[in-house]
Amino acid sequence: MLRFIVTVSTVITGGSAIYFYMLHRRLSSRIEHKSHRGKLSASCPKPIEMESIPETVFTDRYFALYDHASQSVQRPSLPKNVSTDQLLTKLVRRNMTAFSHFPQALMIRLVSRAPEEQRSFKASYISSLDFDQGDLVCGVYRVIARSKNKVEFEIKMKNMEFINGRLAISFREMESAVVFSSETLMWRRSEETQSMPLEKPLLRWMHETAMWWLIDSGVRYLVEMES
Repeated sequence: MLRFIVTVSTVITGGSAIYFYMLHRRLSSRIEHKSHRGKLSASCPKPIEMESIPETVFTDRYFALYDHASQSVQRPSLPKNVSTDQLLTKLVRRNMTAFSHFPQALMIRLVSRAPEEQRSFKASYISSLDFDQGDLVCGVYRVIARSKNKVEFEIKMKNMEFINGRLAISFREMESAVVFSSETLMWRRSEETQSMPLEKPLLRWMHETAMWWLIDSGVRYLVEMES
């Protein structure tokens, strides 16, 4: 599995490297973002919308990678006849469908053999989901917690059982604006000799760019629904 994921780095070559570099710069100026690499102490700010993380992760026993990206949009710019929680469902459907075509997802699909896993990549399947607890998306993302303002996925990768992870997509309403957010947290035991894929600088940069693009284009998708 690690070999498959690492081959994604071949996408960043020649002219495409320049394109992705410029895209990353543009997104960086439009997206609110923060990240953390290392141990998560009890005094560190905890992920905003993740509720299923074991408390032991916030100790010296674990090494973690955390990324948070968000974008604010004025509520009048969003569809007026659709509630904000329904907009979240539409955003997650759209973003996970888009992700299913990313090189990362194509690599995951190569090792996803079970019928449930294969189905979880299909656009028709993803677009039908309300993301109830237990739903599987793109082979490795299973809904572990669901509320009105959040979908939280557990990330489980085949042949990489030493890695645990979470992905949360959520919104917060603030006066006349809505803030849509995406958070990713991955962790391993500190003494683990194998590295997580996102510990590799190039793969982490690609993950960051993809994360920013999904939240930016996803919010734009919601705004364009109104027009």
